[in-house]
Amino acid sequence: MKLTLQLSDLFAISPLLILLISALVLLLIESFVSHQAKKYSAWLSLAAIIFAMFAAITAPASENILLTSWLEFDPLARFFTVLFLSIGFVSVCLASSFFEHFDAPTHGEYYFLLLSALSGLLLIGSSADFLTLFLGIETLSVSLYILCGYMKNWRFSSEASLKYFLMSSLATAFLVYGIALIYGAAGTTKFSALLPAYQKINTLSTQTLFLSGAALVTLGLAFKAAIVPFHIWAPDVYDGAPTPVTAFMAVGTKIGAFAAFVRVFMQALHGFNPIWNEGIALLAYPTLIYANFVALRQSQLRRFFAYSGISHAGFLLIPLAADMSGGTTEAIPSLLFYLVVYSLATFGAFAVLAYLDKRSQGVVLFDLYGLFHRSPLQAGILTVCILTLAGIPPTAGFFAKLFIFKVAFQAGYHALVVVGLLTTIISAFYYLRIISVMFSEKSNEKEVYDYSIPAIFVGVASAAAIAAISIYPQPLLSLLLTIGK
Repeated sequence: MKLTLQLSDLFAISPLLILLISALVLLLIESFVSHQAKKYSAWLSLAAIIFAMFAAITAPASENILLTSWLEFDPLARFFTVLFLSIGFVSVCLASSFFEHFDAPTHGEYYFLLLSALSGLLLIGSSADFLTLFLGIETLSVSLYILCGYMKNWRFSSEASLKYFLMSSLATAFLVYGIALIYGAAGTTKFSALLPAYQKINTLSTQTLFLSGAALVTLGLAFKAAIVPFHIWAPDVYDGAPTPVTAFMAVGTKIGAFAAFVRVFMQALHGFNPIWNEGIALLAYPTLIYANFVALRQSQLRRFFAYSGISHAGFLLIPLAADMSGGTTEAIPSLLFYLVVYSLATFGAFAVLAYLDKRSQGVVLFDLYGLFHRSPLQAGILTVCILTLAGIPPTAGFFAKLFIFKVAFQAGYHALVVVGLLTTIISAFYYLRIISVMFSEKSNEKEVYDYSIPAIFVGVASAAAIAAISIYPQPLLSLLLTIGK
């Protein structure tokens, strides 16, 4: 048994180390040569993420007990690491585009916080213990508290930051208390030991203690994923935060929350009690129904994507509910496939918003009038992304929803499938409305928009990836089926 860290062990955690060291370097540059930080912070952040991604792909798995007690080095951890680093890469590109239009006193601090949040996501995706999971969630959350209010002269941005801080702190309290109750019942916080400990419980009081802890942990994670009725913070925070921060929260925070769900409830506590699965199904119904109906009335697009994200969180709950012993073995692959498709479509849409984003109030539906006549490329990208989010065939979004409906049907959640199908039809109205607005006549022929190369790159890459998955999804599906075993 190794009780000291070797060079190979450091290489195994090198993606996380690279991000943390790079974040500190950015902070030092901002502190001592701030005039250079505006020029090079984005490039240094991109270089760090690319280097970390290369390390994540090539790094060996560690077998050192000093690391494996806290972190997983399985294929799922590698998948989440690469996915989160890709999210970080896109977020840096969108932030670079944002700073071309809006002036901020410092840039180095922004990228320091972004890399810090990214480090938290990596901890969540690789966590093997509740303590590591909590550390990752709080690293992510603390960074986002500041990022939401980064534009200090924006009144709504400061309000969004304060709301997120206060409500997230309350959710964190529930999460910590839930972990404490589980520890009191099971005597451990290590994920691999939770299910054996639960199965050995032979008293009703201890079992109630464990289930109460699981319920509170679910509540804390549901807040991060913006699941009804724990979604109240999302519309106001998305609306008030800077657009690249909103994009990061819409994708990174949501995937981080579901990565935690996968680690805790789909792996460590797989099928531990059908009551939990039924409770998740009960959360999915109001999430799907409420978000889709409220999204019909939204015209401010940051707020619109808040409700769109809540709706997709409802769809992501379906494989969580279906993942029970004797149900299906495809729950994790279906959830991962949906997360990948959702990430591509959402980031592609925000890349177009970056093209239109000129004021603190953000982009509204009226700004999209005549977009096809002003910029066919941007309109085409947004059309592909919107059709994907709506699940219109033959886009990858259609296959993603079909996959999770198949999983739910196999597990016997027929009513959930029906509600999912009906709300998909409702969502088609507000998604297709955006496309109809883009292809309408010009609203103002004199209005000129500057192209941003980072935003164009993100948009084109997202649309191309969606097209590739739509045409030939088999390689990605095969990979995810292997990871989800």
